[in-house]
Amino acid sequence: MRGDGPGLPAGYVELQLRLARRAATLGTHDFLDAVAELTNLRRRLGLGEPADAPHEPWSRYLDGLEVQPDLAGQVRWTIEFAESNDAPAPPSAAVTRAGPFSAHVHDDILSTHFVPRAANATSPLHRSCLPQRRRELWTVLADAIRLHPEIRRVRGTSWLYSTRSYRAIFPPLHVASATVRTHVYRFQGSSSWGQFLDHRGDVKAELAARFVAAVDGYDGTAPWTLFPIPTLVVDSPIEAFGFGRRSDSVVE
Repeated sequence: MRGDGPGLPAGYVELQLRLARRAATLGTHDFLDAVAELTNLRRRLGLGEPADAPHEPWSRYLDGLEVQPDLAGQVRWTIEFAESNDAPAPPSAAVTRAGPFSAHVHDDILSTHFVPRAANATSPLHRSCLPQRRRELWTVLADAIRLHPEIRRVRGTSWLYSTRSYRAIFPPLHVASATVRTHVYRFQGSSSWGQFLDHRGDVKAELAARFVAAVDGYDGTAPWTLFPIPTLVVDSPIEAFGFGRRSDSVVE
């Protein structure tokens, strides 16, 4: 399958569909709307960005999902669809990539993303890998700035900023800006969902159990509090990374 990172484990799908089903039970969403807004399955199935208009493969997936009699059937259908879908991958909106890093640019803001492209025996954030990760990040930044000299700020949104190893890749000024993301009602990427998978692509049992318990007691308000590890937002001037506003030079 294609998609946003390593393969699609059944346990990972189950967590997301549990939330969608709970929202439908509470009446905060229609079930299919909940799948579109509260899960990252569209991206993980390689069916485009959440903001994209519906198209045949995504509609076919939702049609098949809706007729399943229970959660187990919905999980099986999702995995079967992932394994059989051969529709062309939509073009990426990323302006540049290096290793697990990519960047998107909107107005004068560069947004960084970290998504390993394959499961691996060694964590991409193992201490021994951090120098390489830092080089890849600076490559992404430099390439993006050459393409978009109007960039003035760098922004990131991820649960990973709660981990010491990920923070170590970035300048102290950047990570010092971290704030907890709240009042969010769409969870369509890996910034929150990614916390449930380890570097081998396996579901983290302890975090999954905490999430299931939270979903079972969910009252339909403050969905961002369901995730065991909060999602953090970081935002700093491009100068924090050693880039000047009129130069594409870099200091590591």
